[in-house]
This record gives sequence, C-alpha cells and structure tokens, in this order.
Amino acid sequence: MGRLVLNQLSRSFKSVTAVDNISLTVDDGEFLVLLGPSGCGKTTLLRMIAGLLEPTSGSLELDGVDITTAPSKKRDLAMVFQSYALYPHLSVAKNLAFPLTVRRTDKAAVRRRVQEVADMVEIGHLLDRKPKELSGGQRQRVAVARALVREPKAFLMDEPLSNLDAKLRTATRQELAGLHRRLGATFVYVTHDQVEAMTMATKIALLNGGKLEQLGTPEDLYDRPASVFAAGFLGSPAANLMDAELASSNGMITVMAPSIEGELWPGETPARKIVLGIRPEHLSIHTPGSVAAATSGAALRGVVELTENLGSDQLIYCRVGEHRVAVRAGRSEHWDNGSTVLLSAAANRLHLFDADTGRRLEWQDDTAPVAPSLPAKIASA
Repeated sequence: MGRLVLNQLSRSFKSVTAVDNISLTVDDGEFLVLLGPSGCGKTTLLRMIAGLLEPTSGSLELDGVDITTAPSKKRDLAMVFQSYALYPHLSVAKNLAFPLTVRRTDKAAVRRRVQEVADMVEIGHLLDRKPKELSGGQRQRVAVARALVREPKAFLMDEPLSNLDAKLRTATRQELAGLHRRLGATFVYVTHDQVEAMTMATKIALLNGGKLEQLGTPEDLYDRPASVFAAGFLGSPAANLMDAELASSNGMITVMAPSIEGELWPGETPARKIVLGIRPEHLSIHTPGSVAAATSGAALRGVVELTENLGSDQLIYCRVGEHRVAVRAGRSEHWDNGSTVLLSAAANRLHLFDADTGRRLEWQDDTAPVAPSLPAKIASA
C-alpha cells in the first residue's frame, strides 16, 4: 500500500509562501506528476512529503497514518534526487545495499535483493563499478535501483531525468513508465517538462505560484484546461489565447474580437469579456472567401508571418489582430509569408475563460444539467 493524503498543506519561508493550502490524494499505485514552472513550489511540496521540510500548516497521511511530524527515516518513502546522490567511494553494489545495511538486514538477504533489483533495471553487469565510471543514464538507474531495494510504500522523484541528454531522457522516461507498470507502486514525480508529465503520469497536479491550478489525468488537463494558465502551459506550442467578447445575437451565443467572429451555440448570455483559447492542431487554414467555417465555430482572419518545418508537419504563425496565432498543418500545405488567410475552428474545439478570473467557463442548462442539448447560459467551472 502507498496511499498519500495531503490536507491543506502549506509552507512559508519568511514572507514568501512557497506552497499554499494544497489538498490532494495520491491513491495506491498511481503515478502522480507535480508539474509546473520553476519556482511554483513542486520541489518544496515533494520535500514536505519526504519529511525533509516541515509544513507551516496542514497535515499529511500515509495509508491512514498521520506522518506530518514523523522523521523522514520513519516514513517508508524512497527518494531519488536530481543529482542522484550516490556515494562516490562505494561500488554500485554497496550503493544499492546501503539502505538495507543500515537496517541491519541479513547479509545473504542483502546480496539476493541487490542482485534482484540490479537485474530488474539492467545494471547487473555494473555492480563492481564506482559511480565515476558510469554514464549519466547508468547513474540514474543506480539511483532508482537504490530506491527500489527497500520496497518502500511510495517512490518520490525530483526531476531525475534533467541531467540526461534528449535521447537518453526519452529512453529512460520509457523505462520508468514500464517500471511503474510492473511494480504497481505509488510514484510522486516532480518535473517542469510537460512531455514527461503527459507520457508517464496517471494523474497530474499542475502548480502555479504555490497553488494547485488543476488536478486530473493528462487528457483532462489537455482537453479541458481549467484556466488560462493551464491552457498556456500545456501543449507545444501552447494553446492560442486571445482577448474577445462573448454575447448573444438572434438566439445564438457569439464570440467577437478584432479579426475574429463566430456563432457558437443556441442560447442567451450577458455580454462579458473572455479569453478565447484554441489549440494549434484544432485550427484549419484556408484561402479567404472559401466556405471554411463549420455550422458553428469561430473564424479568424489573419496574415501569414512565419512557417516552421517540423519534419512530420509544420507550424504556420499568423497575425490575427494583435495576436500571433499558431496553426499546426500538414507538410503538403504551402503558404507564403504575407498571404492573407482564413482560420477556422469548430465550436467544440474552443476553450472559453473568464477575463477577470482566468477560470474556465462551462455551458449549463438548468433543465438538463448532466447532458445539455441546448446550452442556455455560461457559468464558471
């Protein structure tokens, strides 16, 4: 078992609040990724879970036991640091054996467990080497194996791939995801890399300024971002975000802005300022005058400024009003810089956010709140 419950956890350093009232649950066997930009509080939160920092307020439970004030050595959690923290004077075998040796485990049992774990992560042939004789990827495997050897209730990892080159990072990311599936253990993993989060996590906690911005599956965060920040952080490139106004006209909800217009759904709503979000892959690009827009959706008039060839596809950057809008398109399409174009997106591909709060707006219908067929009003999520 390895179920973690964080209840209103906060940590302040003098006048700075690094972690602000975070509550979440990591169920047994989950791979939770703490994701966010530098300085958002993710490493501070992980260190509180590990017992390396005391929370200013709040509590922490592991399998129903309050461990808020328990020392790190009594938490039955294993941590893999960004720097790997291997003992340079010890062989790989002795590095792996160290957590068991300090527990006074029988020597024969230590040897068996070290060999078992080394074979699991494919470093059995490196047991006699010192850390300085290993590559970055091999050291990373040793650090993970040293955490595995104890069979803890949960594994805590603080950006363990950040010191690897791009190719090795991809391979090791796949190894960690496979290891999680084989072990069925609880992982809490810190990263600022959204690719790591999207490919490995069963659940992502997106942090912003010490607060929990959104919690959900990778698909939840990508398909239904809860805020302007979430839409702008996830995606490469991120969602296009444009200031606009939502209103009603002839029984239809409309969206309007310089060089942007569209009819979305039947319904009525008071006029309000919004931020319109559209992911690059959900935009289509056309010549002006073509019948491009769907029966409902948004149409954007723009001018091509730049095209980037990505190999498998391309990114076309267009100037729409005061915004630069990215469109992901196939390699077969060709658009010269300076070309006037029409961009379109279906209504169900649009993300609407309140301009003041930055929070997502959802459609609601009081007569059919579960599955509305004709949305009648808009409310904050």
